[in-house]
Amino acid sequence: MDLKEREAFKEQLRVMAAGRGDGIDLDSVDRWVIEDLRDAVAFFHQVSTLTPENSILYFEGCGIIPEVADFYARHRAPNAVPVVRDTIFPIPETFHVSVTTPLLEGMIALLKQHPSQACFDHVKAYRAERLLFAFHDAFDGSSLLVSDLVPEENVRAFASALGRDCRREQNVNKRDPEQLRRFLWALENPHKLRMNWPWWKKALLFWKK
Repeated sequence: MDLKEREAFKEQLRVMAAGRGDGIDLDSVDRWVIEDLRDAVAFFHQVSTLTPENSILYFEGCGIIPEVADFYARHRAPNAVPVVRDTIFPIPETFHVSVTTPLLEGMIALLKQHPSQACFDHVKAYRAERLLFAFHDAFDGSSLLVSDLVPEENVRAFASALGRDCRREQNVNKRDPEQLRRFLWALENPHKLRMNWPWWKKALLFWKK
């Protein structure tokens, strides 16, 4: 990380700590956890099981290719609301798209041509300003977290269709802006600390659920 990138990263820490990267988050008392989902095409074949009518998909990424960005723009949701960012730095592109059959068919076609990282890093879904699921680092070993707003039979049907198990647990939100303020202090006062590896990596790893 060079000096320019370091200053840009510090500015984004300030933004996130101040809540300007904030939005709706997974806020149900309990959540469902589905692990080791690796097949993006299969996921989008089944995702409508978790997304009732009028749902919106939120895509966030730093390497989204123009073809995919144009596709998202054509399906832009007219009633989008802010969703909490998972990426602190670099500033990601974000897209809110209406869940329709053409949208899902188009996603499947794109994912047959491109790796998921060319389409998104993180994917979420929401409806009526409530998050339905969050998938940080989608298809890269992270767990899909599903709100208990989604009926249990739907969650189990979705997991079964993908050959996975699911479990229910208490929803613990680990995001704490105070931690970001501490990271910022560390970046601005490196002479007061001994660091084994860059603080920006710790911040990026922290800002996950």
